[in-house]
This record gives sequence, C-alpha cells and structure tokens, in this order.
Amino acid sequence: MGENIPIRHHYIPQFILRSFCNETGILNVYNPTTKEISYKKPENVFMVRNLYRDEINNPNNPVKIEKDFAIYESEIALTINKFLTTDIITLTVEEEESLRLFLAIMGFRSGRTGNLFGHNESEEFRDYYGVYQENGDLSDFWKRNLSYLVNCRSILDVIKHESIDEPIKKFMIRDTMGSTCNGMYIMIVERRGKEDFLISDCYPLVIEGHNEDGTIRLELYKVYPISPKRAIMLVANGVEQARLAASGFQKDFFREPKVSRDRKSLTIKVIKLYELDVKRFNQIAFENAAEGIVFQNIDLLEKYK
Repeated sequence: MGENIPIRHHYIPQFILRSFCNETGILNVYNPTTKEISYKKPENVFMVRNLYRDEINNPNNPVKIEKDFAIYESEIALTINKFLTTDIITLTVEEEESLRLFLAIMGFRSGRTGNLFGHNESEEFRDYYGVYQENGDLSDFWKRNLSYLVNCRSILDVIKHESIDEPIKKFMIRDTMGSTCNGMYIMIVERRGKEDFLISDCYPLVIEGHNEDGTIRLELYKVYPISPKRAIMLVANGVEQARLAASGFQKDFFREPKVSRDRKSLTIKVIKLYELDVKRFNQIAFENAAEGIVFQNIDLLEKYK
C-alpha cells in the first residue's frame, strides 16, 4: 500500500508554486494548447504521475527518488524563504553550493527531460547514451542518475560520485559552473513595477548568447521565478562583458555576492528589475510553455496571448 504513495511527482516544487496562488490558495493556470484557463491546487500542477517511480533500481521502495526530492526540497525551501522575505540575504557557502546544484537538477528532473530519455527515437542520441546503459533502457538511465543526484549537495559531491555517469556529470558541471566552467553566481531580482513574474513548465528560463565569432552558443544566465515579485538569476561569470543585445542588461546591472573574509559565507542584495525586463522573461516563459502557464493576476494573461 505504502509503495503507491506519493504518485504525484512534481518537477517544479510545490513550495515554489504556492507563492503564485491567488487569495483563495488556488493557481490560475492557462493551457497554451487548448487556450483555456483552469483553477487548480498546487499539488495538481506541473506534475506527472509516477514520473520518478523506479522499480528497477529500488524494487523495495520504488518511490525513493520522490521521497529523496522531498527531503532536498525541504532544505532548499528554507533558503528560498530567505529570498522571499528579506532584501539582504546571507548564506553559508554550503547553502549556496546546495542551492546551485538544486537549481541545476531542476532542468534534468523535468517531465520534458524524462520524456526525452524515455521516448527519443534519434539513433545518434540512443547510441551515445546507450554506452552507459547496457540494456538500452534510457528511461532507466535517467532515473538511475537522478537517484544519485538527488542525494548530492554540491557539484563536488557529483564529481566524486562513482556511480553517476560521465555525461550527467558534464551536464551538472555546466549548469553549476557555466558553459565555459568559469563559475556562476546567484542574484535575486525583484520587479520594480506592477508587472508580476509568471511561471510555466519552461523552468528555468535559459538566456543564451554567442562567442565572438558566433560559432558557439553560451548560456549567459538562467531565471527561476520564485514568486510574482521575485526571481533567482544564476549568472555566468563574465556575462557583464557580453553585448547589451545579448544579455539584455547594462554591465553595472550584474552584481556578484559579497564573500566574507573567512570565505565561509556570502551576502546577496536584492536588485530591482525594470518592468520591461520582467515582460521579456514572461514572454519567453509563455512562448516556450507546453503544459501550462501560471498567473497570480489573471488580468496579465491578455498581454501574452
């Protein structure tokens, strides 16, 4: 009986979604396919039934991945709550490292990624990852690596983990250290005007640019809305050198956290974000959504339809 619970596996944590609820505790959800609006509880949004259920690697506890995510999420929720309630946030180095890894895992744990590994018909894709999965079951490959990642708390844990496959280590290094491995840092931004952040199944929002000769696409930063008012930005070191047309911001917008003298903690100051920038991020989230878009203020919907 117990092994069948939980069956709703959320790829965007409920503790984030709750910040987008309306005054009645319900989410306003727009379906980009049907063009309809529905009203749902957070537990019924951005989830796939039995998404992480793993009877191959954990036959005696097939919902272990989801349960392990619940533990990790409970830890990260404490950090996110600081971002929601204060303007100057101090994190220990361990908290910051754990958060960066958690944010990196967000893309890998998504329903889209699970579907990519489970139903990809590309021979090249299957040949590449099949080297790491003898039976060719890439859904098992995805879940197996996810089960290891969710119990790591820093990129160093991932690198040292002997059972995590090399391609996944490379993904996590890229998503915590940047495309050029020069490092990434966390910014907290708050909308300046009345334009709220929305949240969709396109999470995070990835903003890319090119190198000087235009041959390589580089991730400049990622945006993770955590409430209608605030979002986390995970920024690649050196992005302030990118052209305005690529980054969307003047150089002095980007500010790294201040590291303490003993290098055991860092301080992040909330940065104001102009309404046009919030609209730009919202447009990306809206245009790339497949499952749904959540608006706290449903009147904003008409701006993006």
